[in-house]
Amino acid sequence: MTRRFTQGDRNRRELEVLHRLAVELPRTLTVTGVTDLLAEHLVLATQRAGECTISSWDAGLDQLTIMSVYELGSGIAEDQRGEQFALEDWPHSRAMLAEGTAYGEYRRDDPVWNQRVRDQLDEWGWKTWIALPLVVEARSVGLIEVVDHQTDERWSPHDIAFCQTIASQAAMAVRSAQLHEGLRRQVLHDQLTGLLSHRGLHEQLEAILVAANAGRDELSVVAFDLDDFRAVNDRDGHAAGDLVLRRVADVLREESRDCDIAARIGGDEFLLVLPGVGGDGPAIADRVVSRMAERTGVSLSAGVARAQPQELDARVLIDRAQSALLESRRSKGRRRRSA
Repeated sequence: MTRRFTQGDRNRRELEVLHRLAVELPRTLTVTGVTDLLAEHLVLATQRAGECTISSWDAGLDQLTIMSVYELGSGIAEDQRGEQFALEDWPHSRAMLAEGTAYGEYRRDDPVWNQRVRDQLDEWGWKTWIALPLVVEARSVGLIEVVDHQTDERWSPHDIAFCQTIASQAAMAVRSAQLHEGLRRQVLHDQLTGLLSHRGLHEQLEAILVAANAGRDELSVVAFDLDDFRAVNDRDGHAAGDLVLRRVADVLREESRDCDIAARIGGDEFLLVLPGVGGDGPAIADRVVSRMAERTGVSLSAGVARAQPQELDARVLIDRAQSALLESRRSKGRRRRSA
């Protein structure tokens, strides 16, 4: 899709984009939200651009991970988000990211590419592109690539300068979004175990309940707590108690499916959310209790609650699981007294 802008059109578009980004970027609270916005506006404002791809850079793994792809005519390509590419075949991009100040202009027919890269470029439909590092606080965190699918002509100095202006404008927005996401992770996750916190659990469970009701799917939650945990703290100290809690969290993660959610909701109490599970909830709880004893020597009590049709209140479902847990502990106490 070829677009032709007059000089007046181009100037107007660029000013509009700069204004929109100045207004919208500070309001965008996620990193992918920022990169989606940047990718879209770079394509819409640059006459030759048919695509903009923005990737995060992991120097240790020597790879790029796609965050956002905007394609003219089709918008954000959700299916490409998260794809990873090793930089072994892209040494120029690696060097640019390490330097953090330059830019690159490349063509599909450049002699530096091996056949594997040429085949990849043919698959993507890339003929020529500008690559710029996304720099935050003097460190490259990602790569911006603005692509022309139609011609192999050189990019104008004006286009390159405009893309550099947008890339530099993005730095503060990316950093702000990183800080916001970091603070949100701290609030939604338990700092000791890394599991979801009480607040994080409620947010996710509310959404899962809505989805389960919409699809008429089963859902169960299991509440666990440690038997005689206070004795561990009294006998061995709080550091030993913290170690026990981390081991419990590790086993919960190991025993969970990808769709399950594990949380620490207080003290020595944990919760496991089991989407798609109905009558098998008690058997799963027993399995986790058994595996916990085998792997850590820790004794758990468990209580299971099964979501009812049209149940949308996470608090009610959790309360029922905790009531079942309390009854389980009472039953254990009765068995001990009768033994």
